[in-house]
Amino acid sequence: MRDQVQSADAFEQFVLLAVAELETAGETPTHSYHVTQTAKAHLADIDRQPFGGVERQKVISALGRLADKGLLLTEQTKSATGKGRPGYKLAGDPEEVLEVLSATDEFEPYVDAVWSS
Repeated sequence: MRDQVQSADAFEQFVLLAVAELETAGETPTHSYHVTQTAKAHLADIDRQPFGGVERQKVISALGRLADKGLLLTEQTKSATGKGRPGYKLAGDPEEVLEVLSATDEFEPYVDAVWSS
C-alpha cells in the first residue's frame, strides 16, 4: 500500500487523508460530500497552495482514481433521501496511510491533527 499512496498525486493524497480521518472517526463508508467537507476543513493544515480549491467534482474524480488504484473500496449506500450513492472507505489500515503521508512535509500538520483527535 505504501507505494500506491506515494504514487498518488498530491490532491489524491489529500483526499485519501480526508478518508483516513473519517475512517479513524468511524464514519466510513462515506459519501463524496463528507469527504469534500472534511478536506475543505483542513486546507489551513497543509503546507502548500490549496490545489486551486477543493470542489466536489474534483474530489469525486480523485475518489474514483483512488478506488481504481486499489486504495479505496466502494459500496452502494443510501443517502438521507433514499438514493443509492457510492460510499468510500480505505482498502487498508488508516494508520499505514497516515504514517506514509506523515513523511510528506506538506501533509504532516494535517496528519498530526488526525492523530491528536
